[in-house]
Amino acid sequence: RWEVEFLDSVQKSNQQQQQQSLNTLPIRFTDLESTNGYDSTLPSNGGITYAQGMKSFHAVTSDGRVLHGVPVFREAYELVELGWLWNWTVDAPWMGKVANVFYDLFARYRTDITRGSPVLELIRQYEEEGRTEAVLSFSVGEKKDVSCRSCEEKFADT
Repeated sequence: RWEVEFLDSVQKSNQQQQQQSLNTLPIRFTDLESTNGYDSTLPSNGGITYAQGMKSFHAVTSDGRVLHGVPVFREAYELVELGWLWNWTVDAPWMGKVANVFYDLFARYRTDITRGSPVLELIRQYEEEGRTEAVLSFSVGEKKDVSCRSCEEKFADT
C-alpha cells in the first residue's frame, strides 16, 4: 500500500502544481478486493484475475498492454515524473535482471509480511468464499477519471 499511496500523492501534487483537475490523473488505481466487486473481463482490467493480481503488481497501459513486476514501477514512476528512479533497470540490462529476481522474491513473500498469510493461502480463501472476481492493481497510461468508489475513498484528498 505504501507504494500506491506514495504514487497517488505525487501524481496529485503534480496535478495541483500544474493547476489541473484531479479527475484526470495519469494513474488509475483499482482495488481488487473492493466491496463493489472486481470484473477481470473489463478491458481496463486487462483480464488480470484475483490470483494474478495477488501474486504480482500489474498495470494495463492506455493501449491495452498488460505489464507486471518491475516494468509496472518503471511505467508508473515515469508517469509521475520520477522515472529516473527506475531508469537503472533499463540502462544496465543486467541490473534489470537483478531487479526482476528481487521483485519476484518480494512478490512471493509480501503477503506473509503485510497480511500474515502466504499469497496462495489468500487465493485459496478467496476461491473458497466464492467471492466475485473482485489486493491491489492499477492501470497506467492515458489520463482517466477515477472510477472506483472504494479507490476514491482511499485516495481522496485530506
